[in-house]
Amino acid sequence: MRIVTTVVVLLLLLNALGRANEQSAAELKARADAAQGGERANLCLEYAHRQLEDANALYSQGDVDKAEAEITEVLAYSHKAADAASASGKRLKQTEIDLRKLEHRMRDIGQSLSIDDRPPVEKGVQELEQVRADLLAKMWGEKAEPKDKS
Repeated sequence: MRIVTTVVVLLLLLNALGRANEQSAAELKARADAAQGGERANLCLEYAHRQLEDANALYSQGDVDKAEAEITEVLAYSHKAADAASASGKRLKQTEIDLRKLEHRMRDIGQSLSIDDRPPVEKGVQELEQVRADLLAKMWGEKAEPKDKS
């Protein structure tokens, strides 16, 4: 009887933690949308990283349609982050670094997928490369290009 009670309590706690994580993602999205300048860039990228990991989990579970929707959300918030950094002139370098990390992670996720599921992720990687290139051009001029472009 004691073991059953312990298991039930643990399941309830895990369920509550799962809901808290969902709420915090929604809260993070709301905070990112409401923020301005460099803070907006930071929050948008934090949200994008979280959504990318959620997409990875969805791909692992076989829910490809939802995962692709998450990838679209990642790209939208990556654009918002780059736009906020460019407009404010703040956190340009850190935004570029975070976009590069996001791009590498997305590439890793894409390589772990079946051939049929890769095209949207590969397109997302290319889009992130372009966002980074635009940000580098803003920072260093039109001749700037990402050095790790493959």
